[in-house]
Amino acid sequence: GGGIGGGGGGGSAPQVVVAGCGVAGISAAMHLARRGARVTLVDPRPPLTATSQYSTECYRDFFTDPALVPFMSRSVDILEELAGEENEIRLNRRGYAFLAASTDGAEAFERFAEAASSFGAGEVRRHRGGLEGYVRSPPSGFRQPRLSGFDLVYGAELIRAIFPFVTEEARVMLHARRCGWMDAQGLGQVMLRLAKGANGGSARVLRGSVAGFDRAADGGAVSRVHVSGSEAAGGDVSVECDAFVNAAGAWSSTIQALLAPEDPLPLENEVHAKVILNDHLGVIPQDEAPFMVWRDRVRLDQDDEAREGFLELDDTAEGGIVNSSSWVGPQPGGQHLRPAGNGRVLLLWEHLHRHIRVPEEPDMPLDSFLDMYPQLCISGLQAMVPELARYEGRLGRDTTIDGGYYTVTPDGRPLVTRPHGSSGSRRARCPARAWPRTASIRIGVRVAAQGTLAESTSGSA
Repeated sequence: GGGIGGGGGGGSAPQVVVAGCGVAGISAAMHLARRGARVTLVDPRPPLTATSQYSTECYRDFFTDPALVPFMSRSVDILEELAGEENEIRLNRRGYAFLAASTDGAEAFERFAEAASSFGAGEVRRHRGGLEGYVRSPPSGFRQPRLSGFDLVYGAELIRAIFPFVTEEARVMLHARRCGWMDAQGLGQVMLRLAKGANGGSARVLRGSVAGFDRAADGGAVSRVHVSGSEAAGGDVSVECDAFVNAAGAWSSTIQALLAPEDPLPLENEVHAKVILNDHLGVIPQDEAPFMVWRDRVRLDQDDEAREGFLELDDTAEGGIVNSSSWVGPQPGGQHLRPAGNGRVLLLWEHLHRHIRVPEEPDMPLDSFLDMYPQLCISGLQAMVPELARYEGRLGRDTTIDGGYYTVTPDGRPLVTRPHGSSGSRRARCPARAWPRTASIRIGVRVAAQGTLAESTSGSA
């Protein structure tokens, strides 16, 4: 096909092609456009309709990695700037509340808070005999300067004074404050609008699939990206460029194989599934509950009948995905929930799907879910919110499952670098959690991967 656009020589604006029109790609396009580049976003799907459509829409700024705390704090700064005075992305500051009933959990929370605080995530406040100095999160909005750092609350009486629906067994709560969630589709649309509007409308979206590359005469920089299946361009088309950004989320490795097959990306895709519970019983207060995580181990096999049922149900020997024999015995913590408005509550427990192999070319929409996932989440989360037991055997058709992919790196750090031998190309990918993300925007959290907060199967904290 013919070329679109031109090179960046002669002082003209540099031409950049970004693969992926999810949150990561749109964020990259926005920042590039603001810096004067003319950007073409290439994706076979409409904007924000792959994993970006199915996330839990959450954000946080706390880590025990000294590199990630300032990185993510700056990300949150940019989120707040994008929200603007009208808060059109509905950003809130409900926080993340981690709860535990064990001594190990209390010690783990102390270590985590102190480490994250030492890297710049804010001060640690401790509440043992009362709640003086504890600030309750408002239902909406984020402009509360006191909602930063961490509150460690000790004892069920104090914890339940804040969140009465929490179990009486809870011994400690770590409430991280500069965290919450937003309207992720709204965020994507704001960034796309800014990308298109910067410098006279410099960014555009091209529907189609990246099919190949041409390089400069020296064999280094990408000079042209070949796109197949573009209806708007009448079929196959080529886009000239000065640089290429791979922000394709779960499909990043596929594109990298076209760009630099000798230099595979250190990425792995994992299924990320969430339950959307219609909480018609009102167990989780919509205007009060934060993002909530149970840290300690739980059991799903409460009696011999349940254990026998799990063993019989397992179909992995026949190539199925129901690994129910692994549900016998203690299960790792990390199950979590958050209110989602209109009486809905999101429930997640990532470890239940982590065994499912994702094909090299991931499917979307994703349909590899455990049929029992809603019931398993309800059972696991009862340790934190006992009233969820009222839904045992009562889940109806209005409780659904959807999801996308975590694209993770081995060390959980962002991947933003140049492939070997590709001086003009960049691969841009950030790790962990159901969202593609860039250096400027991070959405979501892979809770179960944090050994300091969610107890692992080995029992370490």
